[in-house]
Amino acid sequence: MQQHSKTSVQTQTNPHRQRQRSVAEESQLAEAFNTRADDISCANAREQRPDPQMEGVYIISVAARILDVHPQTLRKYERLGLINPGRTLGMLRLYSREDIRRVRLIQYLSGSLGLNLAGVEFALGMVEKLLLLRERLGAASKDTPLEKTIQQELAALFGSTGLPLDD
Repeated sequence: MQQHSKTSVQTQTNPHRQRQRSVAEESQLAEAFNTRADDISCANAREQRPDPQMEGVYIISVAARILDVHPQTLRKYERLGLINPGRTLGMLRLYSREDIRRVRLIQYLSGSLGLNLAGVEFALGMVEKLLLLRERLGAASKDTPLEKTIQQELAALFGSTGLPLDD
């Protein structure tokens, strides 16, 4: 009887120890989230992203692999307010293409330019204001003689920053 209970204890898995998922399993999970994006109810995502059909959402482990960072780094960026991924009803973080683009920009600002996270926060705020200005000027100058000039000037301004703003 003791041997039997000993054997069953040895064969039981430790609930505190999680099995590592393979890249294929992570991709399948991400694909499942991708194909069922309209079924996923994200707590804040609907307010931030007007399109309810989210394109390319990734769970934290997949996003971390894409960005070549530790998942804890993504949690830290979220805690500091630098990124704001969507969430499922089960509170899983879902990173969109925009979130991935933003983290790449954070990596560039901190890694290549040597900014600390306070500087990154300031720079991201300025980039957001510039992007908003570009949208507003584009809408205001649509179908006017100044449209092309404004687009060229804004392209030159964004190009001079050296920031990786496109995907």
